[in-house]
Amino acid sequence: MSEVEPKAPQPQAAEGEATAGDTVERYRYALTKQEAYELRLWWRRLVMDDKALKRYTKQRPYPRGVRATLRRCATIESVMLTEAFRHLWQALESRAWTEAATEGPNTRNQRLEVWSVIAAVVCELRAETFDAPLGKRLGEKRPNTVDTPRMSDLRFQQLLDCHSGDELIRRFRRALKLADNAGVSVVHLADMVALWDREQRGQYRAKATQRFAFAMSDAYFKARALKQAAGD
Repeated sequence: MSEVEPKAPQPQAAEGEATAGDTVERYRYALTKQEAYELRLWWRRLVMDDKALKRYTKQRPYPRGVRATLRRCATIESVMLTEAFRHLWQALESRAWTEAATEGPNTRNQRLEVWSVIAAVVCELRAETFDAPLGKRLGEKRPNTVDTPRMSDLRFQQLLDCHSGDELIRRFRRALKLADNAGVSVVHLADMVALWDREQRGQYRAKATQRFAFAMSDAYFKARALKQAAGD
């Protein structure tokens, strides 16, 4: 789970609307509960139509072109200039980061970079499965094949070896395409991006089992093992 998280105010939910405690996965390594909540709400407004969105919130979907513009962005800098990212950033600043008034410029710059990458990646997801990690989805059998995973072992190892935010955007988008842009938790997806970013800055979790490469690989190879066992 995430390390001790700063207490952020819970959003005032409208009648029939869930709050962070109801809609966020328990196991996270880098995102706080409030960050995860705001991210999922933003993503739903980005990809869902008005009828589907009404199941979760009384807020309206963003115009279709907002997501399309974000999907065309291939760099961190271009993402930062989009309307979609501006909506996400404003939600996080106003409801997830209570210490924003006293943080230094380096903290803000780091957040801008990592959340730009997160936005560029998760906008590719069309439909999600709660609590489902990307690694598991990539290790599942590809449709209409006998024993072929959605992503090969070699390409999966390449996915783990990203060295810049722009590279991660490119590789994770390709991975999501192999996953049919569905069947993955938007929170888990963002959590892996945030965990990767922390490690790029030298901020490793104490337990090796809670680090980026292991968390991704563990889910992937467990799915591979289940697939192989089912074929025996």
